Amino acid sequence: MGTRHTLAPPQEGSQGSYRSPPVQTPEPVTNERYPRRARITSGSELTTCWEAGRRRRTSHLELAWRHNPTGHTRTGLIVPRYGSTAVARNRLRRRLREIVRRDILRQLPAVDLVIRPRRSAYAASFAVLRAELTDATKTLT
Repeated sequence: MGTRHTLAPPQEGSQGSYRSPPVQTPEPVTNERYPRRARITSGSELTTCWEAGRRRRTSHLELAWRHNPTGHTRTGLIVPRYGSTAVARNRLRRRLREIVRRDILRQLPAVDLVIRPRRSAYAASFAVLRAELTDATKTLT
């Protein structure tokens, strides 16, 4: 019995590996993260915000928001299937999360924001989604 993660001793001579030793990946260069405190994580909070919050519709997105007592912005995404593949849904989800992380979190007041893309958002480009979402969230109060 030994430790769980023991490494074999390095081989020498003709038994040695021709590969270079593994390199530790460095820490990220930037501190741009999507912190857990900035997410709406429970389904009941998503539902409450969607049903009780104020709403705005754009050509590709539906937004619902309401004030929260936490003192910082929290966001949640609801990406419906609409008969699309999992690959398309995940791509859309990643695009929206990136827009929120880079552009939206810094400019919003303390609100819970739920974003639900419409069927047309699957065909929209990243630039169109970014422009539409940043314009829609500029006037949230």
